Amino acid sequence: MSLRFQLLALGAITLLLPLAGIEMVRQVEVSLRRVLEQSLLDRARASIVVTELAASNALGRRDAGELSLGDPVYAHSLSQPPLLDGLRGDWIFARDLSGESAEARALTFDDGGRLWLGFSSTFLYLFVDVADDEIVYQRTPGDMPHGDRIAVLPGDVAGEVLPLLLANSAEGPFSAQLTAGAPRFDSSGGYYDIVRGFWRETAAGFSVEARLPLRIAEAALGVGIIDSDDGGDTARLAGATWVDAHAPNALVRESPALNVVLRPFAGGDDRLRVLDPYGFVLADSGPLAPADVPAAAASPSILERLFRYVLRRDDPDYASQESRPGQIGDPALRAALGGEAGTAWYRQGAAVSAIVAAAVPIDPEDPRLGAVVLEQRSDPIVTVANRAMMRVMATAVGVIFIVALAAFGYASILSFRVGRLARAAESALGPRGEINVRLPGTRGRDEIGDLSRSFADLLGRLRDYTEYLQSLKSKLSHELRTPLAIVATSLDNLEHELATAPAKDYLARLRHGTERLEAILQAMTAATRVEQAITETRLERFDAGAVVSSCVNAYRDVYKDRKFDVTLPEEPVVIEGSAELIEQMLDKLIDNAAGFGREGSTIEVSLEKRAGDAVLAVVNRGPMLPEAMRHRLFDSLVSVRESEGDKPHLGLGLYIVTLVAKFHGGTVGAENLADGSGVRISVVLPRA
Repeated sequence: MSLRFQLLALGAITLLLPLAGIEMVRQVEVSLRRVLEQSLLDRARASIVVTELAASNALGRRDAGELSLGDPVYAHSLSQPPLLDGLRGDWIFARDLSGESAEARALTFDDGGRLWLGFSSTFLYLFVDVADDEIVYQRTPGDMPHGDRIAVLPGDVAGEVLPLLLANSAEGPFSAQLTAGAPRFDSSGGYYDIVRGFWRETAAGFSVEARLPLRIAEAALGVGIIDSDDGGDTARLAGATWVDAHAPNALVRESPALNVVLRPFAGGDDRLRVLDPYGFVLADSGPLAPADVPAAAASPSILERLFRYVLRRDDPDYASQESRPGQIGDPALRAALGGEAGTAWYRQGAAVSAIVAAAVPIDPEDPRLGAVVLEQRSDPIVTVANRAMMRVMATAVGVIFIVALAAFGYASILSFRVGRLARAAESALGPRGEINVRLPGTRGRDEIGDLSRSFADLLGRLRDYTEYLQSLKSKLSHELRTPLAIVATSLDNLEHELATAPAKDYLARLRHGTERLEAILQAMTAATRVEQAITETRLERFDAGAVVSSCVNAYRDVYKDRKFDVTLPEEPVVIEGSAELIEQMLDKLIDNAAGFGREGSTIEVSLEKRAGDAVLAVVNRGPMLPEAMRHRLFDSLVSVRESEGDKPHLGLGLYIVTLVAKFHGGTVGAENLADGSGVRISVVLPRA
């Protein structure tokens, strides 16, 4: 992994800080929620309403086992009596349950029909919306067909049930009719005028709006839809609130007396409701006061929405508190109906307000009295996730982002400096062996600057040592030539003075050693002269093919025991450089080929064009190159040839080839032939 990404990964660790902050906020929120829940429970238990209800008979202790009625239905309190016109637009409920529409207060039948129940003053109102693709009207009360109709089973406190029919012969107002009841609910021909209604056709079927005196439906009310088909010949119960038509549903509604008790709590920050043993609302202080949400909180920024999403809780919607109209269905709150206190949290609106509810039994020893639910709105933005916390978190994230960006930028600069130093170090050695001691970053005052200066100092000392080695040959040849001449002259004189046989042997050995030293000095001098000639040579353009052809013709006279096979291109091969140096390079290549090749073998010389280069190759048939020497063959004073007789081999020939090739901007390479019969040495030179 690069240094840049290592520092970036290190900077990413700072992301743990906001995560830890978010977790801390969650824990604080949990603690605050628990404190608020406990405070609300204590307030509910200490409420004067609970005390008064426990001591009064306002709830009328009833046990579900003592009732012979079906599942209860709930009638909501209406703010004003609606007109009997078959339209539901004037049904205005007194209690706004979390702002939901009136659709949520309807009971839905299996066939899709819906029922609304409400009361105002001394009257009970019902509105039935029926989906029917074939409306059959009643012809004459008491005669067939009885038509489509609504069966109503009101029951008073004495247990008397009066079966009634809501039917009409056309669209418009009507009076209820008496019926014999289940199972057909046929009209008996008599009217019950104190129950009035209105029949109206709709796009999907028809709707019926009716008004009943509360005294005849004080305790129970059952509603069923009778659908007549085939022109009224058949009838079926399309939907009903009851399970058993002989046991209508218990009617539950708010108690005016209890509402008077809760009136002091209306319009405040709290909402108090009294539940019967079945969880139905008997009294309600009214909806909570609207949340005081700042304009900025009502339209949060993207960052605030992000934090709200991170800090969100899976609280149910406030509208889901009721399982059916008028009945609390949340198990956490219904626990109070069994004598155990409970709390629940809800969200309301666009997730910017939270509501906490606490339910306590009115009398833990007598669950038949019901329970009291106390509700309170929490902070406008869910609990502790307020704007101050948003700003703190936004600042933390901004700082972390800046730190990460700065770390990434610093890592990029650091990586660039290190990479530039590495590239400079790789190119410090030039193609001709020159050493460039100038490195970037030497002025830096940090560790990278120290490293760059150390490299520059090392390269400087290496350059001085290399220059010393390069000048050593000329120095040695110059320093050794004079004493060698003195030794040679002394030997000449001794040969004339001493004539004994032992002395002649010693003198012959001294002469042999002197000649070998002279040969070494000549080779070193030749290499030095080539190096000096390279530095002083002026470039010119020439035909390399003509140079190679001329040289090979001369080699045929010199190396008479060798054959030469020359391959040259037809077109001129123009090279910019020095023809004399190319001749010296070719001399060394041919000498090397003759030295390694077998006697009588053929030396192959070729020159060809390849892309923008000229390739000069010399092939000799003889021993192969050792694998370990392939990359050292062109170094100075390196040789794999054994000395022949008195002639030493210093390994300077191919070194001179390398010098000439580098001067012309080319390269040298050696390889064994694929068939193992010899060696090929190639020189690649750029064409002009």
